[in-house]
Amino acid sequence: MKNFSLNLGRTAGFIAAATTLLLTACAPGQDTPTPVVNVNVSNYLAVGDTYTAGVSAGGLTRNSQEYSFPNQLARQFQSFSGGGTFTQPIIDGSGSGYLSFLDVSPIGYVRSRRVAGQAVRGTVVNSNSCIIPDTVRLLTRSTTAGTLPQNLGIPGLLLSQINTANLGNQSNATPGGTFNPYFERLLPAADNRTYLQVLTTASTSATFFTFFQGLDDLMPYIRSGGTCGSTPTTNFANTMKQNAKRVLDVLTAGGRQGVIAKLPNITTLPLLSLGQGDRLQARLQASFGDKTLLYIEDPLGIGPGQPISSDDYVLATTLPRIGQLTPVLVGSTTLMLPYGRDVRNPLRDADVLDATTEMNLLTAAVSNYNNNTGVAPAAPGLETLAKTYKLPIITTSTSESALNLNDFLFSQVDGIISVGGVQYSAEPVRGGFFSTDYYSLTPRGNGLLANAFITAINRAYRTNIPAIDVNTLPTIAQ
Repeated sequence: MKNFSLNLGRTAGFIAAATTLLLTACAPGQDTPTPVVNVNVSNYLAVGDTYTAGVSAGGLTRNSQEYSFPNQLARQFQSFSGGGTFTQPIIDGSGSGYLSFLDVSPIGYVRSRRVAGQAVRGTVVNSNSCIIPDTVRLLTRSTTAGTLPQNLGIPGLLLSQINTANLGNQSNATPGGTFNPYFERLLPAADNRTYLQVLTTASTSATFFTFFQGLDDLMPYIRSGGTCGSTPTTNFANTMKQNAKRVLDVLTAGGRQGVIAKLPNITTLPLLSLGQGDRLQARLQASFGDKTLLYIEDPLGIGPGQPISSDDYVLATTLPRIGQLTPVLVGSTTLMLPYGRDVRNPLRDADVLDATTEMNLLTAAVSNYNNNTGVAPAAPGLETLAKTYKLPIITTSTSESALNLNDFLFSQVDGIISVGGVQYSAEPVRGGFFSTDYYSLTPRGNGLLANAFITAINRAYRTNIPAIDVNTLPTIAQ
């Protein structure tokens, strides 16, 4: 495994701007953090899913790993502690493949093309999947498979899978099998260990950790408009919390120091925010030069369609198809009607997260996982766990004296923020924060996320780890 050393410049002006943007964080339950004289970040372990792994533009590549927020964070740790390394399971070149940016349409959707992945050695297609076709790309192993990396971010890893044996064993790479090719590439052939077992081994030498996991549990449901994946009920959120506790029990063993991040508000992700009902309808009307309404299927299945509301969210991946003429059987006649812009041809359920049930379930699940808001029996949420372990937490509650990852990063970017004179917004690619897949981050977005962790660590542990000058980073990872 190769340790990338980033050339990340620092300026006093940026550090001041970063401090203004990201505020401060403290250990939960304390008005003033207890100083920790010698926080040891020399052997840092990163735990999480897609964001932690460094996915960008719909794929994991050598460059996207280089600019992952843990790798950028580790670089700042090195300049603070004067030593230590950070290893990642480096993938070849274009890796799993990625979405190369072409341009942006007038209503805000990114046009891109898929670049083939150099590390793809085969595919497994599940033709019976809810999402047709569901393709798993088998990947080349890390050159040092078996020597566990310090970045244990696994794209697509669900908290419900942390105790699944053979998750990284190709024998499970069958249609419908429970298999993760990104986990497999870390391990020797035919390894049947669970993620939790691997984490336990990797953590023995770790002195510090970050934990940012759980968004990938929600993404199958989100990306399918609520037609695939597990429905985010209270029991679903409780399972997430129970397994987060199992991970954190391992990470905090022996009093190990670290920091936890809650999940941001999902409506701040451009995958959803670009398709917010009334705002999308207004953009469409301006683009088409008319006052035609946007219609979605009746979530209750009572009528053919209903006008979209401000609390309904159309998936950004659906935007290119809105208004396209498609055949619809009306009575005994087939008519060509504009998709979504005629009550007789509403947007299908799989293209929309409706306010009536789906968005309510999602937001409740995130709140339950973050803040333990579910009804009994409820496992402890991240807020409670942080207090139990006496760890700082990057939180989403504006009433707390803590760094607000939601309101002071993701939600701020959902509007427009200025960092060192450079503006950032949630507009994919051009906004500088989100990449072409409407979800993962650019190198600069990852730098801002790393700075959120740095600010939390500095406040909680009384350290002076330097911030990253994100404006010196590339705007795309490929």
